[in-house]
This record gives sequence, C-alpha cells and structure tokens, in this order.
Amino acid sequence: MIFDMNLKLEGIDEEFLEELDEIIEDIRVEYFMINPSTEEELIKTQLLCQEVDRFYYTLPLEFKSLQDENALALRINSMSQLADINDMPLVIESNDLDDAFIDALNATTIQGVVLNAKQSDSRLTNFAFAISQSSMKAWDQVFIGKLDYAKLAVQSDYPTQDYDAFIDDFFKNLSDLTFRAEQTIAAGGTRTLLKTFGLL
Repeated sequence: MIFDMNLKLEGIDEEFLEELDEIIEDIRVEYFMINPSTEEELIKTQLLCQEVDRFYYTLPLEFKSLQDENALALRINSMSQLADINDMPLVIESNDLDDAFIDALNATTIQGVVLNAKQSDSRLTNFAFAISQSSMKAWDQVFIGKLDYAKLAVQSDYPTQDYDAFIDDFFKNLSDLTFRAEQTIAAGGTRTLLKTFGLL
C-alpha cells in the first residue's frame, strides 16, 4: 500500500481516472494527495475529491475558509503563518524551509510532511519526508540508511513520473539508497502518513 504525496492536478485526466482501479490493484498506490496552489485549482481539486474517495488534498492557508472534509493538511510557506495554525497537520515545501523555520516548527508539537525533502530537512522532529525522484539525489546513502524508515514518504509527481517507472525505478533506487526492502519503505511511510492525517 502506497500513499503518493504529490499527484499533480494536470495528470488527473479521463484516461487516468479510467485506469485508477488498475493502478490501485497492480501498482499498490491506494491514496493520492493533490497540492493545489490557486483558488481555481482548489475548487477543481475539491470536486475531484468528492468524486473519488482515494483523493485528498492539502489546503493553502489563505483559503482556509474553503476547507471541506477532504482537506487532510494545511500548506504553509513561511514561519510567520505558524501563528494561524490550528490542530491540522502541515505540508511544507522543502525550498520554503530555513534554519529559523525548522527551529520554530521543532518548538511546537505540529506534525506534517515535507515535500521534495532534502537531507537538511531531516532535523524536523515531527515530520515525515516525502522524497521525489529528483530530491532523492540530495541524500547521502550512509545518512539516509540510518534514518527511521517510517519517516520516509514518497511522491511521484505524476504525470512527470509515470507510475510504472515510479514502482520499477523510484522504489528500487530508494531501496538501494536505504538498504531496506521496497515493501518495508512503502508500508512504513504509508502507515505514518495515515496516522498523521487521521486516516488510521
């Protein structure tokens, strides 16, 4: 079972929806997170999530008033937004983190996920680290091999990365990098995400 932390909105077309059952059955991706940025993307995402019970989304903090039951986390991009956070988990892009932001997050009990996570983000104590094909290159093999595998989440960036390649290449590379079985990484990370987002 796999929770994909970044299914791109533009990848969800009629063909994708027709193949969704096959993806779930054959490729083991069972949960999909969409990360809209604009109000237009958010409304489209909300409609998709209402139609497909495997789809969830992150809610940009500025659109908090539009939240519905399929929003699993708030998305913020600066330390100043922490004052407006309630008890929802957070999703933060790696590029938005700096030392001060990391220290501020560690001073709270907030949980969440870092997208496109790099090794330097691993200082966050209550976060999982969603690794993409490209951000995987930012990890040292010895270091990531010692990291708690249950903190490793995955993001396909589909359709940037085809789902067959996601399984055949991405997980093999991550397995080689961490010295852990592909099934172990998928199961541990997914369980952490389900617990973080209140689905377990």
